[in-house]
Amino acid sequence: MSLDIWKRFHDKEVSHSMAHYLQAVASLKRQKGYARVGDIADRLSVSKSGVTSMLRSLQGRGLVDHERYGCVELTEAGWRLAERTESSRKVVSTFFTEILGVSEEIAEEDACMIEHLVSPKAMAQLLRLTMFLRSGHPTALSFRQIFSERRDACEGHKPGECDLCGETCLRESFEREASFRQASGDPHR
Repeated sequence: MSLDIWKRFHDKEVSHSMAHYLQAVASLKRQKGYARVGDIADRLSVSKSGVTSMLRSLQGRGLVDHERYGCVELTEAGWRLAERTESSRKVVSTFFTEILGVSEEIAEEDACMIEHLVSPKAMAQLLRLTMFLRSGHPTALSFRQIFSERRDACEGHKPGECDLCGETCLRESFEREASFRQASGDPHR
């Protein structure tokens, strides 16, 4: 992987935390008609001082308007980003649950982690693929049936023969990790 790509991770429009704050404000505005620092703190289980600090950062980026002790308002750019992030999460989560068969809990967690990191072009294509695979088109129906029946991702391949995994079989690596987690009592994944 190019170091330029790795470095651009930090150049994203907003951080993971910022995206959550924008989503919290948007959700509160829809539910209550307003969002105050205390409401946001309660929603995200963070301190009021942490909210105030984040609001300063978001205001500096032109995503929110907030006067001390007043309500928080999303700017037009803030609304767009909050809604796009929420939509991206839904697309990823739907793809994971309905197409890949991942549990809802894992799908939601994973979608939350990547919702704002995927480029708009890649997300548009994932949306397109998800919509097609959810459709009643005969090819989509056939794909879903065959995919659900084929449980072994590496069927017919041995480590080193797969052009995707290379020398380290991901399936075997994931199975070893799952066994280790189970043996150690780690409930995650």
